[in-house]
Amino acid sequence: MKTRGTLSVAALLVISIAVIGCGKLDQEEFEMWKNEHVAEVNQSNTEIKANLTKLEGKVDQNNKDTMEAISRAKDEAIAASQQGDADNIAAARQNTKEEIAKARADLTKDINSQSKETLDSAKAEDAKIQKQVKALADSFKEQGVDLKKFAAQLAAVIEDVAALKADNASEPTLLVTVNFSSGQTGLSSKAKEMLDGIVGQILENPEAAILVEGHADGTPVLRGGHRSNWDLSQSRANSVVKYLKGKGIDAERITAVGKAHTDPVAPQNTSAGRAMNRRVEVILNPSGAM
Repeated sequence: MKTRGTLSVAALLVISIAVIGCGKLDQEEFEMWKNEHVAEVNQSNTEIKANLTKLEGKVDQNNKDTMEAISRAKDEAIAASQQGDADNIAAARQNTKEEIAKARADLTKDINSQSKETLDSAKAEDAKIQKQVKALADSFKEQGVDLKKFAAQLAAVIEDVAALKADNASEPTLLVTVNFSSGQTGLSSKAKEMLDGIVGQILENPEAAILVEGHADGTPVLRGGHRSNWDLSQSRANSVVKYLKGKGIDAERITAVGKAHTDPVAPQNTSAGRAMNRRVEVILNPSGAM
């Protein structure tokens, strides 16, 4: 637009020069004519500028409207996508609930089926046992056996057995017998192993008393630190007591007695018999008295 106005002014000047050159207009008339045309040109430029400003405003508004339309379209697309996700989530949750309900129904059906099978099996076993009991009762009747009397006798026998067990439990019990070499009082590795085997039983009966009896084979004591079989048997008993104390047995529960050769368990006139008589016996008395 500016270029067009400039060209108009330039054209006007060219024409003016040409006219002046021809001598047809004087200087004053030329100035008046020029001023009129310059004013027209300026008015035209002003209008052009106004139209240009208006056009720029329309372009800016159009750009603003376009950006707002794009933003709305974006928001609508996001909203539509979110709604679609919400619908998918809701559908997935509903599907999960349906699967869980189906699984529970199947599990309940299986449990009920197994329970019925178990109950039927129990009933069948019960009927089988009742049949066997009836057959046994019929057999007793055929043999002239009174079931009530037989049951009473059986109960009495059971009671007697229980009483016998109780009596035996209160009687002294020989826990172990360990043997010694001739004239010796030290414990062999085998004797220690055997004593280890009874420690637990002794500890399990804290109220029971323990009697340790030492024995000799009757051979005269001719050398060593013992004056007689009495001393020798007592030393053997003391060796066992010392070992048991080392295993945690309370010494106050233990009584050690040397009985020399007065209580043999085998003949004294054979080497095998004498080896059996060289011994220590550990006896447990549940009553607590010796």
